[in-house]
Amino acid sequence: MKELLDKVLKNPKNYTLIKFLKLKIEDNLIQSFKTWADSYSVYNEGGCILFEDYGAFIPEENKFTLSGYSLMLNTNTAEIFAVNIGRFSIFFKCNFIKSGIEDTPDLKKGYTFDCITDISELGDNWCFMDEFDNPKDELKWSFELTKE
Repeated sequence: MKELLDKVLKNPKNYTLIKFLKLKIEDNLIQSFKTWADSYSVYNEGGCILFEDYGAFIPEENKFTLSGYSLMLNTNTAEIFAVNIGRFSIFFKCNFIKSGIEDTPDLKKGYTFDCITDISELGDNWCFMDEFDNPKDELKWSFELTKE
């Protein structure tokens, strides 16, 4: 697990998300880095929805928690492609070609239970999940992006 966490933290594609989540590499993050199976909690309702419902097509070995956040990542590339923050604030890297839509500022602005209203600082591809009608397909396509 430590080797994978090191790869995740050192992957340049994750830098803006790590900054957004206020994760400090010097903190002992390994203690909070767990597989979904090892960290399952009924108090993580956003994580349950992200992993069990929206992420139904994503293999279990790609579902983790880190410092209270629920993350989906490609274990081969160590790229994070979806995250739940707080009670229920789900964001993901959209595959706009498969989704058939254009990346617009509107997809990065909204409102969540956790009062998050703007994720523009995450950069290209990151969107609010609640802007999409078929989250299962969106996450499957998002996962495909990380294989490139």
